[in-house]
Amino acid sequence: MKHKIARLVLDGRYYDKYGNPIFPLIEKVIQVFLACEYPKNTYEFILTPGGFLSFDFPRPLRYNLDIEKAEIESMGLLQKQANSVIDSFFSGLKPEIFKKLKETANYFTIGIDGSNPVNYQHTELVAVYDLKKEKVIRWTGKFYPTEVQKIDLIKVIDLDTHFIELNNQRVVILGCHDLNVFNPRGQANASPHGWKKQIADTFKAKCKEFKPHIILQHPHTTDTPNIWNPAWRVVEKELPCVKHFASGIMYYNEDGVRSSLAKVLEKTKKGDVMDFYCT
Repeated sequence: MKHKIARLVLDGRYYDKYGNPIFPLIEKVIQVFLACEYPKNTYEFILTPGGFLSFDFPRPLRYNLDIEKAEIESMGLLQKQANSVIDSFFSGLKPEIFKKLKETANYFTIGIDGSNPVNYQHTELVAVYDLKKEKVIRWTGKFYPTEVQKIDLIKVIDLDTHFIELNNQRVVILGCHDLNVFNPRGQANASPHGWKKQIADTFKAKCKEFKPHIILQHPHTTDTPNIWNPAWRVVEKELPCVKHFASGIMYYNEDGVRSSLAKVLEKTKKGDVMDFYCT
């Protein structure tokens, strides 16, 4: 049977204290997913959380990097570095696992974070990996930073990169905080003539024009559905064309989770979404 979205649900066990993914454990989640599904079910999309993979900035970008210029001039170098990590990830899977993965799904969406080891600069990218072609076919990433990220996040400023047609469906790919352009509380507090209000209005207008069928979001940690629930409810109201949506789930909070995993999974999806995780 063909399904839309498979979510690989992770938690703090799968990452070291620096936030780097522990490859053998990540591979185990994929093996669990395939053991459940192969060959009886197939999927169009496999969804991961933000920061599913990570990379360091290439050396030429580690010093004296102007954030505003980097958003235009350096994104290609960052994507090239991220691409090498993604290629290594898939080539590191056991051949039989990768073969089954290609037969089970069409696209694998990957949240991949880059950090500058000499300062606090970072970027939060999302790649759409075509499993049949064995390559990334679309790069995008966070365009709507939180307040604390405004001075050190290298944003993806080309909003059109978030919109893509796959399998004859219109799909919107979101980074972590990007979904909050639909959050009514955040927009109510935004300055009417400020950057946040303008970029949110522009993106929402593009969404209404595009009329997406599917939205895939890649947040970093979600320990309560209340983080994203207000925004998803607005999406349902303003974009009735969206029949399927999901937030990638990294179920974790260093101070203790605030809601059950069952509630988090229930409130962060719509339509044909199946969840896979190790207990």
